[in-house]
Amino acid sequence: MINRDSDVPIYQQLKDWMMSQIESGLWKEGDTIQPERELAHAFGVNRLTVRKALADLVAEGWLDRKRGVGTFVTRPQIQQPLHRLTSFSDDIRAMGMEPSSRVLKMEIRKATPFEAYKLRLAHTTDLIIELRRLRLASDTPIGLESAILPFHRCKALTGVTFNALHSLYHQLRTQCGIELANGSQIIEASTASEDCAEILDIHPGDSILKMQRTTVDVDGEVVEWVTSFYRADCYRFRVELPIANPTTLTKSIEEG
Repeated sequence: MINRDSDVPIYQQLKDWMMSQIESGLWKEGDTIQPERELAHAFGVNRLTVRKALADLVAEGWLDRKRGVGTFVTRPQIQQPLHRLTSFSDDIRAMGMEPSSRVLKMEIRKATPFEAYKLRLAHTTDLIIELRRLRLASDTPIGLESAILPFHRCKALTGVTFNALHSLYHQLRTQCGIELANGSQIIEASTASEDCAEILDIHPGDSILKMQRTTVDVDGEVVEWVTSFYRADCYRFRVELPIANPTTLTKSIEEG
C-alpha cells in the first residue's frame, strides 16, 4: 500500500489510506483503530510517520485521541471560515453532509425597540419577520437559529414553503431580490439552557457557541439580525491570519 517510489510523502499515503477506511465505512464512528506500534509494523514505517498521519486526522476532526485509552474514529466537526460570509448550507455541503432545516416558528409582528435598533428601522411600529429554525447536518441537530428580518424587504418569504427555507440566503436573493454584501459576527462561549438542550439533543449546561450576526446588502442596508446557538462538539471555526506588512511587523518588534 505504501509506494516508496512515489513523490507523495509516506505519511500522506498512510493518511490517505486511513481516510479511505473511514469513507468506505470500514472504520465507523466510535471504532478504536490500531495502536501506532501495530500500524508502523504493518506498513513498514517508523512510528513518527504514523504519528504525523494520525495527528493530521485528529486536527481535521476525523479521529480523537484519548491518552491511555486509544484513538477513535469520530464525527468531523463542521468548519466555518471566518474570512468570508457563507451560508450554513454551503458549510455543511463542503463537509460532504446534507444540510436541512426545520422551521420551528415564523411570525410577523412589531419590532421590539432593540430589534428596530439592530435592523436600523425608522419606527418601532415597523413589522419584522421572526424566523426560528433548527439546523441539521445529515439529520443530526447542529444549531438553533433565530433570524429577525425587516418585513418590508422580506415579505416575499411568507409565500415560500417551509421546506424551501433551509437556505435563507438563497431565498433572500431569488424571492426578495436582495444581494448580500457582508456581515459582522460576534462569537462567544455559552452553555445550553434546558429548552435549547432539548432541541439540540444535548444536556442542559453543555458547552455551546453563541453567535450574533448582522448582515447588510450591497446598498449597506441591514437585512438580517441573527442569534444562533451551535453545539460545541460539532462546530468549529477556521481563521486564516495573513501576516501583517513585514516592514510594519519588523518595526513593531524592534520598538516593542
